[in-house]
Amino acid sequence: MVRHRSPFVTTAWTLIILLISGIWFLQTLPNQSDSSSEEDSAGLITTRIQAEYLLGVSVLLDAQDEIAPQAIILDAGTVNQRQRYMAFMLALGDWEAANRASLKMKTELARAEIQLSEEQSRVQEQLDILSSGGGLPEDHESLVSHLGWFGSLLEADSQERVTIENSAEKKVMIVGSVFAIVLLLCCCGFLGLLFFFMRALTGKLRSGISPPSQSHGVYAEVFALWLFMFVILMALAGFLANKIAPDNTFVGMICTIASFFTSLLVLNWARFRGITWKQICVDIGWTRGVGVEKECAFGLVGYAMMLPILCVGILLTLILMAFQSFGGVESDPFSGTSGGTHPIIIEIAQGGWQVRVLLLILAVVVAPIVEETMFRGVLYRQLRSASYRMGSAVSIMLSVLLISFLFAAIHPQGWIAIPALMGIAIGMNLMREWRGTLLPSMMVHGISNGIVTSMMIIFLS
Repeated sequence: MVRHRSPFVTTAWTLIILLISGIWFLQTLPNQSDSSSEEDSAGLITTRIQAEYLLGVSVLLDAQDEIAPQAIILDAGTVNQRQRYMAFMLALGDWEAANRASLKMKTELARAEIQLSEEQSRVQEQLDILSSGGGLPEDHESLVSHLGWFGSLLEADSQERVTIENSAEKKVMIVGSVFAIVLLLCCCGFLGLLFFFMRALTGKLRSGISPPSQSHGVYAEVFALWLFMFVILMALAGFLANKIAPDNTFVGMICTIASFFTSLLVLNWARFRGITWKQICVDIGWTRGVGVEKECAFGLVGYAMMLPILCVGILLTLILMAFQSFGGVESDPFSGTSGGTHPIIIEIAQGGWQVRVLLLILAVVVAPIVEETMFRGVLYRQLRSASYRMGSAVSIMLSVLLISFLFAAIHPQGWIAIPALMGIAIGMNLMREWRGTLLPSMMVHGISNGIVTSMMIIFLS
């Protein structure tokens, strides 16, 4: 009979819920940097990615005349984002669209009683001249320094324009190829998921999780300590990086990676509480399973089966976004559009290749090892044991959904992205349940992060 009534377990879960609830609550607060008076860096970067994607598609399909109607989605967000949309329309030769966007922005600025900054006013003056069919003087201030890629596109000569368009086309072809492969995997994964659940319903699929034990309550304490220690270590990493080399992203990334791995020292708490290291490894899934190579192959299968679940999560996220937009709540028309965007996109855009390599290592290797160990290894193990008396089906469903929600809530994309992140996490939890070892779920985590990070690096290169 498995019972978890120790005050230590109760206290640990109370701390876990409080800490994650606090983090989740902070995610729901409006970002003050998303107003027109501050720069929404992530929003500007996503605007550039979307615009370059649209340009690449139009070149690839030889449909330049059809790009302007599709680009209307970029006419939103902060003043800086809207000015980039105007520049994009001017570069495409659609002066009317740029003029309409200018009039719309000025009307909303007046209604919100917001004044443009001096730099924004200078940029807007030049954009208005161009949208009215005029030309800028030869000694005009370059728009490249203010509008980045959009300024380069707007001021490019014919040869430079061809270079930009060819670059966008190549990026779209790469992303399209990856998307086609992922779509094929998704179809195969859907069939695999059906087969997986049919075997589970008929009792032919066995769980790889080790039998429950009273000692597993200790892992709630381990996770609570890790969560607290992780927050402290990340803050300390930022402090040390700023002291060692201010504004040096490379040093900051080294400190971040060191903090991730250092946080795993909390596993020694279970050892201190009387569990042998060998048993800890079995409990949390630090095992080879049927072999490293075979378990990694199962990880690829698991990634394919995760994709249909992710699609459902993305659909729910889109519904939440629509509800947020049309829910009748008045919002700031100049708030940023970076909701649901991981902050890593800023480091990718602003960092050099050394930083991007470290970011890829963090996303593909470091984060999967640490996060899978703590969520799918430590916390999932404890919750499965604690809910064992409810029956296998209820225990698995409860553990998978709760761990997936906690995993999604702690991520910095915000509450709007929780369903999509839960879709990924559910797939990884099911792999942990099926295989026992963490190797397949680490593979799923690494592949997912690797594809997204690589695509961002390609578009921002």
